Amino acid sequence: MDFLAEPFPEPKIAPIKYRISAAIIDFLIMWLISFLMGYLFGDIYAYDDSVGYHLSGFPAFILFAIEFGLISIQEGLTGKTLGKRVVRIKVVKDGTSESSVTASIVRHLFDVIDMFFLVGIFVAAAGQKKQRIGDLIAKTIVVEG
Repeated sequence: MDFLAEPFPEPKIAPIKYRISAAIIDFLIMWLISFLMGYLFGDIYAYDDSVGYHLSGFPAFILFAIEFGLISIQEGLTGKTLGKRVVRIKVVKDGTSESSVTASIVRHLFDVIDMFFLVGIFVAAAGQKKQRIGDLIAKTIVVEG
């Protein structure tokens, strides 16, 4: 028996197309929730050719809590958002341990930078472990599973 062998096999890195698919699903869910909250509790506004809803106060706080819970908390506790569940991928700490809420929050603090000119896609495509900037900072990887 080889005691020096790794007890767990190395996880398979999730393809970028799965990550993009999960992000689109999560975005659509967040958009729908935001639209419904704005429609039900927001004030309508119209400027030039655009129309939308302004949400403030307690309804805005509730929307923030829902979105924070659906992304950072859910991903931190289970490694998966709703979109990641659909495409069967999950976030783990680099080294194959389970992720944490703290790591998930750190990952998503860098979402704006990752989305700016799609920098995150290029960074992930160039790296061996397909990590975007948020993953690199939080020391996480996205794997199949």
